[in-house]
Amino acid sequence: MRTYKTKHEMRKNLVLYIAFAIFISSGVFNIGILYREGYFLSDEVVLSEEPVLSAELVLSEEPVAQTSYDWPGLPTEEVGHPLVQKGRNFVDHARDLLLANNNELLNEFLHIYQGRFDKTNLCGIRVNHAYSLFLTIKQLRPKAIIESGVNAGVSTYIMRMAAGDDTLIYALDPLDEPICGQNKRWIDPNPNTIYITGKENFKDLTEVNWNEILTQRNVNPKEVLVFLDDHLVMFDRLATLFKIGFSHVLVEDNYKHKEGATNFDKAGFTPKQLFSRTDDNARFLFHNMISYKEFPPLVPPILAKANKIMRKKAGDFMVASDSNVDIVAPILRPDLDKDDLLLYEEICKKLDIDPSLEDNESYMQMMCYNSFAYFEILPFAPRLVKNWD
Repeated sequence: MRTYKTKHEMRKNLVLYIAFAIFISSGVFNIGILYREGYFLSDEVVLSEEPVLSAELVLSEEPVAQTSYDWPGLPTEEVGHPLVQKGRNFVDHARDLLLANNNELLNEFLHIYQGRFDKTNLCGIRVNHAYSLFLTIKQLRPKAIIESGVNAGVSTYIMRMAAGDDTLIYALDPLDEPICGQNKRWIDPNPNTIYITGKENFKDLTEVNWNEILTQRNVNPKEVLVFLDDHLVMFDRLATLFKIGFSHVLVEDNYKHKEGATNFDKAGFTPKQLFSRTDDNARFLFHNMISYKEFPPLVPPILAKANKIMRKKAGDFMVASDSNVDIVAPILRPDLDKDDLLLYEEICKKLDIDPSLEDNESYMQMMCYNSFAYFEILPFAPRLVKNWD
């Protein structure tokens, strides 16, 4: 009889026997379900070389960033709480992924972020959301990305640098020029970036014939990443996502209760706002998700204790006095860990940021955070899609 060297090995083999029994008894065996539920896990994070576009990733057993130190924000797998999550996906392992292979992905991100054309990006993404966008693309490797909300084009730049030359990017924005006095919009010279922008060409995400466009490009909707950064009612856009068959979604404007830059933001229908309640809309969204995770900020708010800036009514920024019960544990803890402090100081040096965050520019770069979230939704029933109209 074979003996097992570790409990982990024994557990994996036991699950294999159970799976085989299910196969024999039911005639139906979906190994993907077992992976998705986390039964097959390696001891190390594996950086895949092939397109993934699924929650079924090979992950380590414990997310480092959320177990290293006590943290007030504890995600709950049910609605009606300030910090909600569902299932498992790569976001659980953001720290592992960024710091693997001697900080390989972190260094690549920093190099890209250093090269951005607008160093302030007043009305756009900064460090926390930029790394989240970068990491998502690196992990999912989508064939196409739909960006709803372009503004100055910094996020388009991050996407192109992360995705490589061959990925299709559809950039949608109703305006010809960026807001907030950000001068001209960065235009990607790559022909695989298709701009649906300005008064003459703009169509909203819900108005584009995605079935026709994607079919022409031989792209399955499940191979598409949808990036919502448009300050509209996210929940209302679900109908289009379900109908077309999009599965992978990033939400940048994931405001908390009563926060937001527009009335749409404050309407109560961001994932963050919905999941703080227990109404039918919240339960519908939660139950139709495979996974939902909010990205961790790079560092905790306490690092901004030297900055005296007042909290913005619209939200969007962390402050040192935050209770942190509604945000996930940060990637680094420079306030508690000497190695993390050295890495944080190195990051700040590369990005020309004062580590004390006393000046407002440095503060805005590191403390801009809006519960940037990735989720994967369940596919809609094909028969219902067919009879949608």
